[in-house]
Amino acid sequence: MKKLLVLIGFLSLGWAVNAQQELLLSQQYFSRINKNPAGIGNVEDVDLFLLGHYQYAGVEDAPKTLLFNAQTFISQINSGVGITFSHDNLGITRSFTNAKLVYSYGLRINDEMLVSLGLSMGILGTSFDAAEYIFEDDTEWGDLEKEVGDDLDKHVRFDMDFGAEFSFRENLLAGFSITHLTNGESLTLRTGRHFYWYARYLFNINDKWDIAPMLTYMHHEKTNVLELNVTAFYNRFIWGGLTWHPDMSDGFGTNPLAITLGAEYKRFRLGYTFDYAFGNVSRLAGTSHELMFSYSIERKKTSTAASQEDFFE
Repeated sequence: MKKLLVLIGFLSLGWAVNAQQELLLSQQYFSRINKNPAGIGNVEDVDLFLLGHYQYAGVEDAPKTLLFNAQTFISQINSGVGITFSHDNLGITRSFTNAKLVYSYGLRINDEMLVSLGLSMGILGTSFDAAEYIFEDDTEWGDLEKEVGDDLDKHVRFDMDFGAEFSFRENLLAGFSITHLTNGESLTLRTGRHFYWYARYLFNINDKWDIAPMLTYMHHEKTNVLELNVTAFYNRFIWGGLTWHPDMSDGFGTNPLAITLGAEYKRFRLGYTFDYAFGNVSRLAGTSHELMFSYSIERKKTSTAASQEDFFE
């Protein structure tokens, strides 16, 4: 139903054009290939990953994101292969659908160091429906309503990502990627290039506990988002973490804080994140929810497999 105020509509458009057009999802480090095609771990199982993100809980027509990844590693050719599909509904007017094939090649430096280079290619479908704007006060917004019009604009274009990832033992992971290489600068129906850097280190406290701090930085035109995350794992069975991801371009005026809980049983993994925004947009943003589910399908292992599974899990 079209009951949102026009103010929210233009905020949605403004954030999409001038800010980042991709979400930093709190649990995507478990399956990173939608942000970095080099992020296929050396695990010969087939990993299926599903994640849903719902922003601004309680606000009608709020943005929603659905992400599906499938990946595996073929040790005989030192390569990872996968597919990634995502759909972002940015609110009342705009949506993005992204589908790509993913490939990575692993260069083993020695028994403890590995460098992976990845490339993904596919399509990016965008949609802008101006008819979804509802102006509740025609007197004040009448002229602007005529300019917006009621056209439905859809485009499908080629899309490509590139990335690199470095790992040392099962403790250190660092990566860099550029998404939407072929899209250039952001426009209403163009996402523009996004640059990502991240690093994560796993501290083995004892036989039961591990702690993994992670730093992620995203740059897109005038937007700079920092993400600080700390996750604790108990017996590689349950985990919990905190994530702080302020918008540095806004003078740290927006400060979302997320709490994540998850558990793994046999080949199933389930995680939930509750995100609350503090700062300038907290009254509008409210809370967000993120639910993650993954399942690993066992494949026959070979003796040449170089596993990083302990780190990624």
